[in-house]
Amino acid sequence: MSITIRAFDGSLDDAEGLLAVERATFNECPYRADQVWPMLTDGPQRAWLAVGEGNVVGFAIAFATNALRGLSWEVDLLAVHPDWTGRGLATRLIRAAAAYGTRVALQARAVVAADNAASTRAFAQAGFRSAPELCKLLIYRLQGLAPRSWSAPSVTVRETDNLADAADWLAGLSPTQDHPNLTLLLAEQEGRPAGYAELIEVQTLLYRGVWIESLVASAWAVREALAQQAVSRAKTSGLDEIGALVPQSNWPLQQTFLAEGFRSLGDFRWFTAELPLPGPAGKDHV
Repeated sequence: MSITIRAFDGSLDDAEGLLAVERATFNECPYRADQVWPMLTDGPQRAWLAVGEGNVVGFAIAFATNALRGLSWEVDLLAVHPDWTGRGLATRLIRAAAAYGTRVALQARAVVAADNAASTRAFAQAGFRSAPELCKLLIYRLQGLAPRSWSAPSVTVRETDNLADAADWLAGLSPTQDHPNLTLLLAEQEGRPAGYAELIEVQTLLYRGVWIESLVASAWAVREALAQQAVSRAKTSGLDEIGALVPQSNWPLQQTFLAEGFRSLGDFRWFTAELPLPGPAGKDHV
């Protein structure tokens, strides 16, 4: 049986087919098909579809993020209809998304649940490497919650567009580069630099939110202040959620987020790869 992997064509039919697979797998997308197709054509997200017997039977969605450590091509969502698993479609979809990503970035990455054996196998077969340490995925749902003020006389937090302001904290990174969709929160304690939080605003097929790419602080009070300011900013912006992936070894940061109201979605692992992926690109259309 012939199964084609191709790019999303921008049509309502493609959007409806993609959503049918999403409902059969995640069932979390809040958007209609007529809202999805412009998101996947006019916005930063791009999608690839597996098509079998004239129907969409799987998809991958990816987009670029530009953090302080550089550009990454994020393979954000991967799904194969339960009736079509076991045929290597997930690996083919990952490779198609990654092939397009070579136009954008030098590295790709993805977050995979520790107990998701199928996705773990698919990313490994596509050429991704798993990080050795597990992380906790921590999420704060923001709907209907008002911003909460932070009161700590010794700690101040401010937002900056000038990444050079954080040069003392960003040694070895690239604070002079342009980083669209990146917000940097700087903390000072008693007038001295005390930490920063790196926030990336994203819109995916499942939510609009903020990703805390990193949070570095010199003391507990500073971590608390940065976490609260990140949440408050996301609430004020009317976003759906804010999330972070925290290594298991960083227990203090996990505790800070949990105390702020985040909840754990369980253990996850980073998968990363240099682009282009090794091996032939194959015949799939990207």
